[in-house]
Amino acid sequence: MERRILHIDMDAFFASVEQVRDPSLRGRALIIGGQKKDTRGVVSTASYEARKFGVHSAMPIIQARRLCPHGIFMRGNFQAYKQASDVVRAILETVSPIVQMASIDEAYIDVSGSQRLFGGDDAIAAYIKSEIRRQTQLPASIAITPNKLLSKVASDEAKPDGYLHVSAGEERSFLAPLPIRKLPGAGPKICETLESLGVMTIGHLASLPITTLMGVFSHMGYALQRRARGVSTSEVISESMPKSIGRETAFKEDLLDWTHIEGILSYLAERSTYALREKGMEARRVTLKVRYSDFTTHTFAKTLREASTLDTDIFEALRELLPKGKERRARVRLIGVTLSLLNYNQHQLHLFGRAKAEKWERALQSVDHVRERHGFQYLRSAKSMALGREVHLATPSLSR
Repeated sequence: MERRILHIDMDAFFASVEQVRDPSLRGRALIIGGQKKDTRGVVSTASYEARKFGVHSAMPIIQARRLCPHGIFMRGNFQAYKQASDVVRAILETVSPIVQMASIDEAYIDVSGSQRLFGGDDAIAAYIKSEIRRQTQLPASIAITPNKLLSKVASDEAKPDGYLHVSAGEERSFLAPLPIRKLPGAGPKICETLESLGVMTIGHLASLPITTLMGVFSHMGYALQRRARGVSTSEVISESMPKSIGRETAFKEDLLDWTHIEGILSYLAERSTYALREKGMEARRVTLKVRYSDFTTHTFAKTLREASTLDTDIFEALRELLPKGKERRARVRLIGVTLSLLNYNQHQLHLFGRAKAEKWERALQSVDHVRERHGFQYLRSAKSMALGREVHLATPSLSR
């Protein structure tokens, strides 16, 4: 059976959702990520009307305001975006059970076994696009090719709201005229080196002798040539274990008050452990992330003696790490916590010393049940409750 991999990328997703929610925003330069008056924060998504002025994702809000002063700036509504993403995923799963969500607005689908049922690539793409339009009114770009790498590149070429398919044997000819900066895995430094050698297109890179590439990039040269020739064996994995779970937020203004910072950190840690338990997982490593006012970022990590899903264990690790974050007497711009070295919680109990942990596990089960019914805000630690019942952070999705 010929391998056919579909990649779907929702166009200007957050902005498109807002334009569906409020039709008066259609055709307007819409910038999601912060209010126009904000002095910090970055662009999450910009509508195509805003992109014409040079606005793009990850750009500071201040710069976006200079480039597009007439634009409409919004903080966004993550819950609305999550709901739209869930609808899209449900549609994709009617085509194939092998769906891998790469992010909230893009996914890979192995449609090799769906060809006969739907009538080929074109019919599959038409069905998905029409169902998404019917159920959400949102635009989407789709590509179907022999592998994930090629589909990712092709869906970008299909934007906005387009469709491309590449047949087996056409991989190199499709990639050849594209600039090397469109090749996945070719970062800015690699591209600068290639361009300094006169290599401007993916086709030129694909035709270089492997000895030349190995001489410049060592073992990376072989991988670069394979990508440039459209070769990829990466599988679509419908469910994969996350490598880490974490939450972080920037502050509206740089802070020196560590009492307030620790309250926010406690809140972020609670959000992280709650997400950890929702996925039925536990973590062995706790990492504290601190970004200072000069944009210097430090991380401090502690590996637990055994994996845990308990707030108390995570809080204890953070208390040990906090003095390291405070060593620099500088204002703090961002704080965050990451839980890693994850595995699924198998509740393997030790013979001794588990009574206290088991009590906490039972207590947290009750806490999580209340949160599921009434919202996360209603039950929190004393330190994070000092922030008030309603927490307002610069990261909108964490403020609810």
